[in-house]
Amino acid sequence: MKIRNEQNFWSGVMFFAFGLAFVVFARDYDMGTAQRMGPAYFPTILGALLGLLGLAIAFTSLGGDKRADANVEKFHFDALGWVLGAVVAFALLLRPMGLVVALVALILISGLGSHDRNFKHLLMLAAGLVVLVLVVFIYGLGLTLPVWPSFMRD
Repeated sequence: MKIRNEQNFWSGVMFFAFGLAFVVFARDYDMGTAQRMGPAYFPTILGALLGLLGLAIAFTSLGGDKRADANVEKFHFDALGWVLGAVVAFALLLRPMGLVVALVALILISGLGSHDRNFKHLLMLAAGLVVLVLVVFIYGLGLTLPVWPSFMRD
């Protein structure tokens, strides 16, 4: 049996591996029931669904003699580094600098990982995301996250 689409096959394998990892790591916690979910319930169910999705994607890329895609595109580690760095920066900036600064940093830093970056669009995206997050999480749900930098708070 041949692989018709290598990109789909390896994506399916990756989804399956991540799903399996979530199911395995969640075994250390109490599962609970559907009415009283324990800490393992959500990651186990989502991990199993992700694993099944990965198997389905991998199996659909198999079979036949015809190859739809001969090469897998090069993996962009630099983009992954920018996005992971942006998440780390958000985590480090949230308490001392507040949600607004941390979100803007998250958008701008992760935008550096894009090959077609446009800072005007990134700033518009950051402004929209800040407004959305403030309305939904701070004012709507009443989360007690610091919004502004510590030197600007009461």
